[in-house]
Amino acid sequence: MRIGLDFGTTNSGAAVFDGRRVHVFPLDSTSHDPTVVRSTLYLTRDHQVFVGREALDAYYGHNVGRPSRMVRQYVGEIEMTFAELPTFVREVYVLVDKLTPGRLLHSLKSELAGGYQGTTLFGRHYELEELIALYLRELRQRVEAQTGRSVDGVVLGRPVHFAGGGGEAGDRRAERRLRRAAEMAGFRDVAFELEPVAAALHYELTVAGPQNVVVFDFGGGTLDVTVMRVGEPGQRRVFATGGVDIAGDAFDRRIIEGLMLEHFGRGTTWGQDEAPFPRQYTDALAHWQTMAELNRPETLHFLRLAQATGSHPSRVRALESLLVNNHAIRLIDQVERAKVALSTARFALVRLAGEDATDPLSLDVWQPITRSQFEALIAEARRRIEACLLDTLERSGLEVGQIDAAVRTGGSAQIPCFVEMMGRVFGTDKVVLSDVFSGVTSGLAIRARDERAGFVVGASAP
Repeated sequence: MRIGLDFGTTNSGAAVFDGRRVHVFPLDSTSHDPTVVRSTLYLTRDHQVFVGREALDAYYGHNVGRPSRMVRQYVGEIEMTFAELPTFVREVYVLVDKLTPGRLLHSLKSELAGGYQGTTLFGRHYELEELIALYLRELRQRVEAQTGRSVDGVVLGRPVHFAGGGGEAGDRRAERRLRRAAEMAGFRDVAFELEPVAAALHYELTVAGPQNVVVFDFGGGTLDVTVMRVGEPGQRRVFATGGVDIAGDAFDRRIIEGLMLEHFGRGTTWGQDEAPFPRQYTDALAHWQTMAELNRPETLHFLRLAQATGSHPSRVRALESLLVNNHAIRLIDQVERAKVALSTARFALVRLAGEDATDPLSLDVWQPITRSQFEALIAEARRRIEACLLDTLERSGLEVGQIDAAVRTGGSAQIPCFVEMMGRVFGTDKVVLSDVFSGVTSGLAIRARDERAGFVVGASAP
């Protein structure tokens, strides 16, 4: 059996097309929407694998509130050579938490185009492709368990430009690595389709005739804008593509940077000289990859000193609690929930509270956020995105009046300021909401069923 699989930065899904209907597999029974699987991987000390919402639940259950014990661990040697001096070898050590029961990994897709090679987890080195393969293999096996059939073929979605790719060379590198990961996961026949093209194939099921469309595919890692012709099998055309590596994950960071860091010491002072609280301790909170690096003895020693001599000890104590009790991922999770809520409400709340109010390190953070505040935080990104949309349309050779529909798909495409932007450019009557999380997945399944369901890329507009 051959399926379509959308491996996203934030969420993933798999589907099959029988020629008439698309069936999206419910692969995560613990998720609010079982057809949407969080692109999250949790590996335990004994190398047990959890994916999706189960990965987050396992992480919280194993880690929140537990103690840490940081120890030096030998990782290898490096040669150091200086001009006119002999080469010498230096041993390299890192600090690791000896008590950690597992490691949570997410946004792995965003690393495909860069230089990230992998990591060592509990005595075993995992390449990036191996980590992604663990996730993809679990999805493949869940499909096989539901259908009772072997899944050996897959059409994987890929963005027009991978995040952090820096050009065509980076995109080719990312696709090669994703292909290798899929093959390691047990897929023997691996093909790719552009994610906005897949979204267009899904939209095409709803139209009766030819249309010129703009697909605005806006997810957790990238934005893809594609102008194309649909509704004529065998005559499908892609006139222009564009995109930026700004999406939902970046908006989460803007909320943290703009509203949350003061809760954890930003803007306070410490010591007799009233020195500013060091920014590196709060800057790290905007990036989940760097949060864990703060949980080390010298950092905790400084935080206790800053509490004893600082202007706002309760804020520094909140940072210590965040690190010691392993609430860092909860911070990102709660910020994302608030961002999503603002798509339908004008007010949301980021709330972090410890389970034991009598604990002196119990966390208690309460931060309201309004839609207008959120839009102000992402204003520069919004300008870049609108410029990308207009530039892609201009390069397509089509005028605004020649566009029949502007199709938006992906979680970030539900953000009201971008819905308003598309309505302003194309007219609200032309803006069409495709399936938010499964539109690309469904289109990939259609592509997996019919090799002829492709597009001529780079065609000239009529």
